[in-house]
Amino acid sequence: MNNIRKKVIFKHLLKTIVTIGLLTNITTAFAQTNSTDTSATITADVKNKILAESKDGGRFDFWTPIKGHEYDGQRIQTGASTKDNIYATNREIAVIKWAYALSKSGIKKSDIIGFYEELKGRKIRSDEITLIDFGIKKAAN
Repeated sequence: MNNIRKKVIFKHLLKTIVTIGLLTNITTAFAQTNSTDTSATITADVKNKILAESKDGGRFDFWTPIKGHEYDGQRIQTGASTKDNIYATNREIAVIKWAYALSKSGIKKSDIIGFYEELKGRKIRSDEITLIDFGIKKAAN
């Protein structure tokens, strides 16, 4: 096999591993409900500031630093054994970090999803919701 084909196969394998790992962790983590909602109320001004800070080098911009390396992967969580490790692409890690930062700032999940859709200019995909859930879970710990 040539190197390009190996890279393509590796990327698909990596994405599958990440998706399975994230779904497993998130399903377990979100099986419990939290009755206290300490999230902030979002005004139009706050919304505009968050969207502005999520672009072009802002406080919540985790995409600009990875330009050109979006599909490079790395381990984001170490499991009990090698097969339990979770890997993600830099693009996926950026979404997780973004959700983490917003969650730590007191923004609730539904608002984070709304911001993401507005930021990207499209409807959010299920894999992106999984990444956002992962970031929110990490922020809660």
